[in-house]
Amino acid sequence: MKLQVTQENLSRALSAVGRIASGRNTLPILSNVLLSTIDNRLKIAATNLEVALTETIGAKVSAEGSVTVPARLLQELISAIPDGVITLELAESRLLVTSDGYESVINGTPADDFPVMPTIKEGVSITIEATTFKKGLQQVVGS
Repeated sequence: MKLQVTQENLSRALSAVGRIASGRNTLPILSNVLLSTIDNRLKIAATNLEVALTETIGAKVSAEGSVTVPARLLQELISAIPDGVITLELAESRLLVTSDGYESVINGTPADDFPVMPTIKEGVSITIEATTFKKGLQQVVGS
């Protein structure tokens, strides 16, 4: 896997997905995010086995691949890099992160070890009246 993304897009996606990947899991792999390439996009996914979230951002992909890396570590690392283009390159199970004057390596685990993400069937939808939905939300959301 080798690709280039902007720091801003990657940081924003990791912030959203990182909320799902918590360090307080009984399975260490659940503290990781799954990075995988699809066409010219980078897919970033996390799950805690109850909730799953996937973000997809544009990327310049020169080699396809996938890996899982610790979410918090990657998020902190990316947020410390100034705005600009970041290169992510996978060598075996190590993710090399480079930017202007910056280089770091994160040990990852194979993507096959990551839990299977649930998929939503296309075309399945429900319709509910706004007042009913609002009333239901008020019953479950604290003030």
